[in-house]
Amino acid sequence: MKTYLINESCIYNEGKYELRTSTNSRVIKMTAMRARCLSFIIENANQEIIERQQIANALWGERSQFVNDANLTQILYLIRKDLKTLEINDLFITIPRQGLQVNKDIAIKVMEHNRQASKKQVVRKALAALTTVFSVTLGTAMFMHIH
Repeated sequence: MKTYLINESCIYNEGKYELRTSTNSRVIKMTAMRARCLSFIIENANQEIIERQQIANALWGERSQFVNDANLTQILYLIRKDLKTLEINDLFITIPRQGLQVNKDIAIKVMEHNRQASKKQVVRKALAALTTVFSVTLGTAMFMHIH
C-alpha cells in the first residue's frame, strides 16, 4: 500500500484508509470504498479524463453495470468533502457526461516509506531473539550450578 503527499499538506495512507494533515493535527478515517476510489483517481491522475465507467469498474467490477450512478456520485461527493476538511479543494474536477479530471495544479507525490522505522523493527526482533537466547542460557547455567 502506498502513502501519498497531496499539495504538500495532506497525507493519504491507502493501507489505513485515512487522510491527515502533514502535522497530524487532523485525521479523517475513510470507508474502504472511498479509499479505493481515491486511490484509483490518484493512480490514474495522468489521464486527461478518467471516465466514470472506469471508476465504477474499479470499484464494483462486473457488478458495476447494476450499480446506480448515484452511488458513484455520492462517493465522489464524500471524498471531496473529506479533502475540503483538510483544505484540499478541487483535487479532481467533474467533466460533465464524461468523467473526472485531476487538477494539475495540485501536486501528488508518492512518499518514501520510512526505512528508519523498518531498521528499528529489525533491531527490536534481533534484540528479542538475543534476550530469549540469553534467558535460556542463564537459566541453564543456574540449573547446572544448583544441581
